[in-house]
Amino acid sequence: MDPRLRAAVDASRHWYDDVFGLHGIPVRVEDGLWTADGRPPPYHSAAKTLEPGVESARVQSAVDGFEHCAVADSFGDLELASYGFEVVIDATWVHREPLPTPAEELPHGWSVVRDPETLAAWSEVHDYTGVLPAPVLDRDAFHILACRRGGRLVGGAVTHDGGGSLGLSNSWGVGLLTESDEVLTVVSVLHPGRALTDYAHGAELEAMVAAGFTPLGPQRVWLR
Repeated sequence: MDPRLRAAVDASRHWYDDVFGLHGIPVRVEDGLWTADGRPPPYHSAAKTLEPGVESARVQSAVDGFEHCAVADSFGDLELASYGFEVVIDATWVHREPLPTPAEELPHGWSVVRDPETLAAWSEVHDYTGVLPAPVLDRDAFHILACRRGGRLVGGAVTHDGGGSLGLSNSWGVGLLTESDEVLTVVSVLHPGRALTDYAHGAELEAMVAAGFTPLGPQRVWLR
């Protein structure tokens, strides 16, 4: 397996571990399959494959207790349609090497969210309320990034440090797809010398490839 793909899947798994931990939801990992022992937070799956070749029937059995749920198919090799699932996200893992020369300061308008009030506003504008509770601000692994233009909150992103490659997610806002260099600059200030991983599709994927990200392999999300 491409070590960059391995790093991307591992970074996503660590994000899930930490986000579910923030919500007090137990999780387990067995033979390449990550599963939650409780209802997932919004936008999160109840199961995630960590290795290729996990049997689809085994995944279905693991989530059988959920009437409605999502499954993160990290290698795009599951077939869950016969169990009532449909693919709702057909994305691609991406990887980017660090900027060769880290920036020394954040670009104009960018900051790290430090207080619950700003986090609540960020979550509301991003339609992410209920995903990252206030205790996330005390977790060193997370940096919630906010972009303001003319005093208005217009975009943001999140970095998560799971110990390997740095996970980048939740890039959103006006013009951010054409300002990938700004996001990369922010990351280089906060995490100098760290490679980045994410997954994306459509216009976002095209923008990330244009910004120097390398496509690695499929990442699908099934929903029932």
